[in-house]
Amino acid sequence: MNAAWPRLLFDEEIGPISLDRIRPISWVMNARAAGRLPLWAVCAALAAGLTPAAAARPPNEQSPTRVERAPETPGHVRQQRTGHFNVSFEGAEQLSLSFSVLEALEAAYWRIGGTLGRPSAPIPVVLYTSAQFHDITRSPSWAAGAFDGIIRIPIRGALDDRRELERVLSHEYTHALIRQLCPRPVPVWLNEGLAGALESDNLEWARERVRRAGKAMPLNTLERPFRSLTQEQAALAYASSALAADRLLNDAGGVAIVNLLRDVGQGLEFGPAFASRIRRTVGEFQDELNTAP
Repeated sequence: MNAAWPRLLFDEEIGPISLDRIRPISWVMNARAAGRLPLWAVCAALAAGLTPAAAARPPNEQSPTRVERAPETPGHVRQQRTGHFNVSFEGAEQLSLSFSVLEALEAAYWRIGGTLGRPSAPIPVVLYTSAQFHDITRSPSWAAGAFDGIIRIPIRGALDDRRELERVLSHEYTHALIRQLCPRPVPVWLNEGLAGALESDNLEWARERVRRAGKAMPLNTLERPFRSLTQEQAALAYASSALAADRLLNDAGGVAIVNLLRDVGQGLEFGPAFASRIRRTVGEFQDELNTAP
């Protein structure tokens, strides 16, 4: 874990929790999620840094710190937070997932921050069931996350595939950075493209998708949201956008793209701002993409 990370997170019912204690007792969190440990055992382990054996003993055998279970009611919303993120969720069964979410987001904070900078204020994150997510966001069935000022994540099987969880969170976190740099709309190919290019270190998924389709979609067809596309069309749109943004990052660099986003955020039209910061027009950039191997 990066030594520069904040060492504490805060749970509204437990209080400050050392991040150093999360990994050694991660099995406790998984046991709680599976219903094998009562909530007081999890709270005691987190608050006091107890060993797994001690966490499983009844409260009157714990010493010296005992954390009482807070009353819970259906729909009770809990929060955990670091200095960079506030994660909200319902019910103790999502407690283990909230730790994984915070850890993945903190990793994204430092990794992606080297390219696009870092946010000026903590970013809110909400975890949902799949039904809640689609009811609230009105996202298409293929959506794995959403950002509208809040990172919104459906929790379906999230702990079953840690790499996919990290990918989705990194993707939505990049959208949050873009929003802070540029509150005004930018072409979707740039917004989604940056998120796709920075969500992981491997873009083979995008290259393979474009190879299967025969060619990438042109940028002028990727300026509007992908919501109305089928899952197959959306996959190609995301792949085309990610490869374009990756080319832009490699050619112009993160500083130029940050300045482009700031220019648009301050009222400049995208076309002139792009030409000024990237040193070519969008049309010329498209020509370069068309001739790329």
